[in-house]
Amino acid sequence: MEAHPLRSMVLSAAFAAMISSGVISLLWFETIVLSEAVRNSNLGHVLIGFCVICMALSTVTIFLNNLAVVRNNVILSLLSFFLLPLLVAVSFCITVFDGTELVLFFLMIASFNLPLAFYFVRYRRLLTILDA
Repeated sequence: MEAHPLRSMVLSAAFAAMISSGVISLLWFETIVLSEAVRNSNLGHVLIGFCVICMALSTVTIFLNNLAVVRNNVILSLLSFFLLPLLVAVSFCITVFDGTELVLFFLMIASFNLPLAFYFVRYRRLLTILDA
C-alpha cells in the first residue's frame, strides 16, 4: 500500500475520532452534574479538548503500517492503530481524572475508539482487496 492512501486515512481517523470524542464528551460534561468545583471552572472544557487533541496526535503511529512487517501482521497493525492512543488516555486517567469523572473518561475513550475501529477494519479490507 502506498503512503498517500494511508496518509489520508490517518488524517480522516484522527479528525473523526477527535470530533466524535470531543462532542460526546462535552455534551456529557454539560448534562451530567459533577462536583461544584469542576462545574464552576472552565478547566474541564479545556482539559477535555487537550485530552482529545493529544489522543488524536497519537494516531500518527498508524504510519507504521508502511512497514511490511507491521502491514502483514494483523496484531502489529492493530497495535499501531490503538496502542499509543490508549496509553495516552490511560496516562490522562491516572494523572487528571478523579473517581467522580471516570464515567466521562470511559465515554471519551469509547467514542474515540469507534472511528479508529472503523478505519482499522476499512484498512484491513483494503489490504485484502489489494492482495487479491
